[in-house]
Amino acid sequence: MKKAFSGVWQSKNSPLIKVLSELSHLAQSEFDIEISIEKMLAEEHYRQLVLSELFQLGHKDINQIIDWLNPVTTAKKVATKKASKNKVIFFSIAIIITCSLLFFSGLFEAPQPTAEKILTKKNIPVLDTEKKVVNLPPVPVKIVAQAKPQVLFRLHGSNTIGEKLAPKLLEGFLAQQNISEFVWQTKSNPLERVLTYQQGDARFAIELHAHGSSTAFADLKSSKADIGMASRRIKANELNQLQQSSGNLNKVGNEHIIGLDGLAVIVNQNNAIKQLSSETLAKVFAGDISNWSQLGGPSLPIKIYARDQHSGTWDTFKNLVLKKHKTKLAKQAKRLESSSELSNLVSQNEGAIGFIGLNYVLHNKALAISATKNTTAIFPTRFTISTEDYALSRRLYFYTPTSASDMVKNFAQFAISQQGQEIVADTGLISQNIKLEQAYPLEGAPAQYNSYTKTAKRLSLNFRFDYATKDFDNKGKRDLQRLVSFMEEHNGRRIVLMGFSDSIGAKLKNKDLSFKRAKSVEHALTSRGIPVLAVEAMGEALPIANNNTEAGRKRNRRVEVWLL
Repeated sequence: MKKAFSGVWQSKNSPLIKVLSELSHLAQSEFDIEISIEKMLAEEHYRQLVLSELFQLGHKDINQIIDWLNPVTTAKKVATKKASKNKVIFFSIAIIITCSLLFFSGLFEAPQPTAEKILTKKNIPVLDTEKKVVNLPPVPVKIVAQAKPQVLFRLHGSNTIGEKLAPKLLEGFLAQQNISEFVWQTKSNPLERVLTYQQGDARFAIELHAHGSSTAFADLKSSKADIGMASRRIKANELNQLQQSSGNLNKVGNEHIIGLDGLAVIVNQNNAIKQLSSETLAKVFAGDISNWSQLGGPSLPIKIYARDQHSGTWDTFKNLVLKKHKTKLAKQAKRLESSSELSNLVSQNEGAIGFIGLNYVLHNKALAISATKNTTAIFPTRFTISTEDYALSRRLYFYTPTSASDMVKNFAQFAISQQGQEIVADTGLISQNIKLEQAYPLEGAPAQYNSYTKTAKRLSLNFRFDYATKDFDNKGKRDLQRLVSFMEEHNGRRIVLMGFSDSIGAKLKNKDLSFKRAKSVEHALTSRGIPVLAVEAMGEALPIANNNTEAGRKRNRRVEVWLL
């Protein structure tokens, strides 16, 4: 059988190639299912899986093609006919199968006829595609009716995660288990997809819905989801509502930071504006500033685009920008469920502004944002987001109940592993795998800080702490192991830890607290065999966020890691 497929049938101009191309086109355009023609020709198992999945969709044109590719599938269509017709069809199919087997047996036992001779044989089915008559011999692929696939788990929530990252993580997770043959199916709603694959005689499915972060927790509560995807941290009321059924979702075993993202404020590439303060940004999105000329730009009305109310992207922007400055989104703002669509609309309108995940900047320009008038405007880059120095950086989460299955927990663990984080980077989001970056002297920075910029490089992670404690947050607990692994690969290099605090309280007390936090990181490293060269206390110097908010103060309470 493989010999027949790899020989005469793989000619570029063969009817089989043409029909498989038509099948691939219909599957992509009608159901957003991608088919590899090469694998269809070369791998029988993949061919069976694809034709079986497509046949069950019930699409007239697709089933017409499958009928000619594989007459056996017609048995399913006539199963409900009268007994007399069933008998006729049964014997017809038996004859076709027998003839097909004899025909292909002849291919192996006797010299193979040329493609032209095969196509001129009598009684060969004819397929009319776009009014072109194509003669096509039956392909010996047996497709049988299969049971509904077993759903392994369901991911619901953030569109930022679900649109690109989650599918790639799922594919990588399956590849790790030596599963390379799978099919994506899109339902009537493009934000709902199902991945199906087969192992032996069993079929499995994984459900992916990406309607926004708030749906993650609502669907966990109603038992419609097994993993919640969120581009914001779980809220206190959601945590309380889910505690009885799912456990403490803010604990390190249930809350998985799978990557980082920067909430980029985007304008059209032709817009001359380069940076805005958080306060000015709030006024623009509230509609208080309505023309670019008010900001030193051209006389052009500002067109506001925003994500929909279910989106974690919207929730982050609302809390970091609008609520912070006690404003609300302008009524005339256009709300969108899709990140890609928002980015595309901004690129087509020179007066447009929007906010989006860094992965969706695409053909637009991202602005530098300053947290306050007293902090430096910082552009969203992979490094400034990975260290969370950028004002609108955010974490991306998977939430798994304590009672989750091993498959769910294994998938979450894969997402935060080094291999999973490589996939995060490949999709355009920010990986937590550690990188080195050259640092430069900063105006107003302590002399001790600037001296290290001449001899050391900064690592792409910061350790952060809860208020008035020396305890790492959940990301810090994972980052500690990442740092240990990194240093094991960079034997002989030396670490310098720089502690920072918020500005609440006396300066001397804050400096002491920043030193103690840095010392706690030192203790965690040395107890794991990683030496630390120096510990420095910077106190409340170099704030990167607004100390008037708890979120801002938490970002300022950090320990930077430098490498000599």
